[in-house]
Amino acid sequence: MNLRLNTKIALCLILTALIAGCAGSGDIPPWTYVAANRLEDFKRAALEGRTAAAERHFQRTVEETKKSGDLALLGRVYLNRYAVQTALLESFDDEAFQKIQAAHPDRGNAAFLSFLKGDFHRTDSGLLPPPYAAVHKVLVEGQAKPDINQRARLLRLLGGTPDDLTRLIIAGRLVLSGHEEEDILQEALGTASRQGWKQALLAYLHRLQILYENRREHEKSRIVGEKIKLLQ
Repeated sequence: MNLRLNTKIALCLILTALIAGCAGSGDIPPWTYVAANRLEDFKRAALEGRTAAAERHFQRTVEETKKSGDLALLGRVYLNRYAVQTALLESFDDEAFQKIQAAHPDRGNAAFLSFLKGDFHRTDSGLLPPPYAAVHKVLVEGQAKPDINQRARLLRLLGGTPDDLTRLIIAGRLVLSGHEEEDILQEALGTASRQGWKQALLAYLHRLQILYENRREHEKSRIVGEKIKLLQ
């Protein structure tokens, strides 16, 4: 299972469930393209702050995916939603996913959910895609034994993640897990700015402003606050 969550991977994720069924027909069912495209539309709209549009696109993705009858695939659609919410530093309600998981358990899906929730000791890193598995390893090692190099290791992994949304998801999980360092926030801000993800940009700017206030760097906090006002 791959949950890198970029356009190509999302399409392959939807199509994977149909490879066997399509092998002899030469036709790829239209729902696969609709679901994959609406999923990408959802992610883009959510990250840009177009909430109503994001919800419409997500519901369309769910309805199209249900046509397959594949509950593991449907669970991954919800994981996409939770991952975006994590990237936006938002909490999420996983009730829908848990109902799917109860009816059709999937270890890979469960592992990724545990990572997104910050339940690192309950996460099987062997079932995570490589970027998440690498970060998970550093986090678990840091919890077991103090590591003065942990921050540098995490930042190196974060900066070396090639996919922007994956990088932002990891940054979000790090911040939500207490790794709210300036360099991690700046990495996330650079990613959001480059992609034009306004909602994400504002979320990390707010966190940066709070960080400066807590460090009593009032001038830096004021400058960030002015930037937020201009962007809102």
